Amino acid sequence: MFLLYSILYGLAIILLFPREFFKRPRGLRIQWLREKLGLITPPHHFPSNTQILWIHAVSVGEVSSLTPLIKELSKNYNIVITTITDTGKNVAEKRFSGLPVKVYYLPFDLPCPLKRFYEKIKPKALFITETELWPNLIKVIAQKIPLALINGRISEKSFKNYFRFRFFFSPLLEKMAFLAVQEDIYAERLKALGVNPEKIKVVGNLKFELNPEKKDFPELESLPRPILLAGSTHPPEEELILKAFLENSSEGTLILVPRHPERFSEVEEIIKSYLPKEDFYAKYSSIKGKNQELTASRGVILFDEMGALASLYRICDLAIIGGSFIPHGGQNPLEAIFWKKAVIIGPYTENFPFVKEFVEKKSLLQVEAKDLAQQIRELIELPEKRHYLGESAYKILQEKRGALSKTLKLIEELISN
Repeated sequence: MFLLYSILYGLAIILLFPREFFKRPRGLRIQWLREKLGLITPPHHFPSNTQILWIHAVSVGEVSSLTPLIKELSKNYNIVITTITDTGKNVAEKRFSGLPVKVYYLPFDLPCPLKRFYEKIKPKALFITETELWPNLIKVIAQKIPLALINGRISEKSFKNYFRFRFFFSPLLEKMAFLAVQEDIYAERLKALGVNPEKIKVVGNLKFELNPEKKDFPELESLPRPILLAGSTHPPEEELILKAFLENSSEGTLILVPRHPERFSEVEEIIKSYLPKEDFYAKYSSIKGKNQELTASRGVILFDEMGALASLYRICDLAIIGGSFIPHGGQNPLEAIFWKKAVIIGPYTENFPFVKEFVEKKSLLQVEAKDLAQQIRELIELPEKRHYLGESAYKILQEKRGALSKTLKLIEELISN
């Protein structure tokens, strides 16, 4: 099966390589290719005689949720992070600048690149996050060092696929020293896949351990109120949210933060096509560091900078969570909740099962796309309701912390054995 998987994976690389190679900036292409082949330069800035831990976090969301854990581990270990996406890599490099942390692209899931990568860094252990179950990665590395799953989750869709091929995935999962998962439901799914229950640890969600940096955005904090912030949006959510804002607010500011930077130009065209001439519009990059003198009382800002959303929620009055008004599974609402903001989320939240508890306790508003405009209007008119939602959701967030200490304990026990 592994031979067949490697052949099919290799064919996929050949087919997709031109697109993946040329979609990256010219100056990044050779670095991307070398790292994907495992041809890396070992980290020279790491303190000597300190063990290296390898952590794989696929993209921005995983990097963000692991930030407190990585900062704690970096006090005693050198950390190598691998990611899949360009944005995940960029955010990780910025976030852990000055720490003994080095970020690479994860090599192709083939034995030779993975072995080359391993030989260059010689880590003490590998920790895979959430659902990043690359077969050759697990098989190759398990022969050399301990590996484990941290902050694990298995969506219903992934579970169905894994269950269909459980004869292949079950032995892979058994190679894990432990599987630390976020919720009981994920533990049950792992048991159904044949994982030894003694290896499964329900420790909670590391996303609840967030502690975003308190950045200042002086160019934005003086904008007309109320400020609505739509974070990590996907198409066609920008159009939906923009229309709802314009229909229900005669003053105030909408800040749109698309999930993917390659869509900035597309979203800008959408804004310009809907925004009345008397309203103001600007890209954040064009006003950053400048004093704004606005005569209009309503407008839209396109936030075209990556890695700042967690801090940006601090300045808004109302947060709308992207990826949740389309069948995508939703984006993380906790960053907005951390700043005690009222949050609106759509019906699609499979990626974050904990949302259900916030909704049931009436601390977060979940609405259909057709009702979004009405809900925006109500919250704009009722600041006391916004305050209640923000405070009550923050209380639940604080009650659900604890995954960090439990995960650290599991990691220390594994490394010390």
